[in-house]
Amino acid sequence: MLDIDIDSKMGILFVRMFGKLTKETRSKLNEEVIHLIHKVGIKNIVLNIQNLNYIDKYGMKTIEKCYKICEKSFICLNENQIKLINNLKYVTDEMTAVNLISV
Repeated sequence: MLDIDIDSKMGILFVRMFGKLTKETRSKLNEEVIHLIHKVGIKNIVLNIQNLNYIDKYGMKTIEKCYKICEKSFICLNENQIKLINNLKYVTDEMTAVNLISV
């Protein structure tokens, strides 16, 4: 099961995910987030995966897709999570991402 909390502040879309992001649940992220990015023209996104307890390769590809369609993107993860794709920008909290986007 995947739960998604979406919030927008200061021109930044915050996407907080909870549960499992897998081949079976990634359609929810596609439908809710990628559709919104295209519809509204979102340029900045923070993908918070700190509360995901499992991500498979399909889920990671969906995160990468969200990440790459925005101009400035960051992924929030906690110190116990591993950076899954080397060429993405990772931060430990949303405020750090906001500060980096605002620069």
